[in-house]
Amino acid sequence: MYGGIPRSEALRLLKLAPSLGYAGFDTAGVYGAGLGEELLAEAYPRGYPLVATKVGYDYSGGRPVPRFDYEFLVGEARRAVERLGFKPVYLIQLHNPPLRVLRGREVYRAMRAWVEEGLALHAGVALGPEVDVLPEGLEALAHDEVEYIQVVYNMLEQEPGYTLARIAKRMGVGVIVRVPHAGGVLDETVTSPGEAPRDHRSLRRPGWYEWALRLYSKLKGILEEVPGTPAQKALAWIRDSLNPEYTVVTAPSEEKLREYTGYIGIPRIPQSLLERIREEYLQAVSESPERPTRGLLN
Repeated sequence: MYGGIPRSEALRLLKLAPSLGYAGFDTAGVYGAGLGEELLAEAYPRGYPLVATKVGYDYSGGRPVPRFDYEFLVGEARRAVERLGFKPVYLIQLHNPPLRVLRGREVYRAMRAWVEEGLALHAGVALGPEVDVLPEGLEALAHDEVEYIQVVYNMLEQEPGYTLARIAKRMGVGVIVRVPHAGGVLDETVTSPGEAPRDHRSLRRPGWYEWALRLYSKLKGILEEVPGTPAQKALAWIRDSLNPEYTVVTAPSEEKLREYTGYIGIPRIPQSLLERIREEYLQAVSESPERPTRGLLN
């Protein structure tokens, strides 16, 4: 969920999601200054087996400010589990840490403390908010404390998520994918650049939506014979091209909740189509305003 959803509706959707096949919930302290965590606590007073949250922003002064010192990270993790109302939570993640922070020691000491103190079962890193986070991802994966990485990955933004996920899987690190619908292009809630969202998910350079819509017009034809809605096809493509441990969706309504989980019934996309989509992306990405770092896996 994201945006101005009434509290009662948000709670109803949170309670409905597991019955539709959703495994768990991903939130962060900075989402509504703790509101996301508080809503989960209200929906599930006894806790929930799979909850992931994130720390790394100090929002006590109103405007969120990145903060990654040890005292804050451990203190905010404690406040997060207090808001959630149970511990340990399944996963606590660093929220958008920059490369200079990941090259230090404090964040990894904090991640160890989360687990040792019983605040979380696992620790990880949510990379972003920009898409091109290859150096940050490689640095995070060099540390044993990192048990999960969360990356942007979809048909229009395959890199560097694909490269980082492949490396992570070889190392036994879990992979969480977010932004599966590329800011609305792949579920066709955005059909022109003027409809682009004006929120934190729209941190893309000018011209990206024009490029993305052009590429999507080609990819849509490749998947024409695959059953399902555009949103379901996008999720099935993630499943079949990468098979991450979890994919995070933003579902602002019951209709979307039901639609997204419907991808489970889509048969596996043939390898030939997966390869064609990869080829189209690799040919087009050099023209993207968000052109990712070179040196990626084919």
